[in-house]
Amino acid sequence: MPSATGEPGASEPMRAWKFLDVGRIAPFGGHVWPAPSGSAPGAWIRFPGREVFACRIDDLPWWIAPELWEVELERPLRALETQVAAPAGRLLRRVTSWDEPALRAYGDACAERARTLAVDALEREGRAGDAESLRAPRSMLELCRAARALAVDAAERTSSNLAGYAAESAMRAAEGVAAASANITANAAIIASGDPAAFHRERTWQSRWIAERCGLAPLAALAV
Repeated sequence: MPSATGEPGASEPMRAWKFLDVGRIAPFGGHVWPAPSGSAPGAWIRFPGREVFACRIDDLPWWIAPELWEVELERPLRALETQVAAPAGRLLRRVTSWDEPALRAYGDACAERARTLAVDALEREGRAGDAESLRAPRSMLELCRAARALAVDAAERTSSNLAGYAAESAMRAAEGVAAASANITANAAIIASGDPAAFHRERTWQSRWIAERCGLAPLAALAV
């Protein structure tokens, strides 16, 4: 069976990334991944008749969770739209730069992107004063309040609709739910541009933000 790189018969393990809940708990399966010990990897995780899943860098925004780990995957790999699947996997190291401050900063950065989309739309529609009022807030809660005040006629004006998206993205960021903030902003990008592909462009920006913040090197072997 071909690998994710298209190399038939490749059998060496490959590396990827995986988000887990606190305590190395799989967010969906609920199982605990064995921890590495010193320089030794954790024990292999495998399930009869099931695969384990991990991320390329571009997949990261889809699976945000409190812990980020570098993992090793057993071949053959199966490339999916937003993740890769393998017969087995094991933890190699915790990405310690992905911590609570990083998670909150990611949510804030996504909400700021939504703010920019709304401000640009307000200016295009000749609402310079409203645009300035949306630039002014310093905190996510203040941004949420200011944006909600501009979203009362969201059904009638694109700029007001985008203000509503900015309000919701800022609220989720303030709550610490960065994954929701990111998803809302990616959807706002479609509204702003009228182009469905804008969603994926925003996801690409988000994945690059995480990679730069955490110092993640691209794992070329997982590129598809």
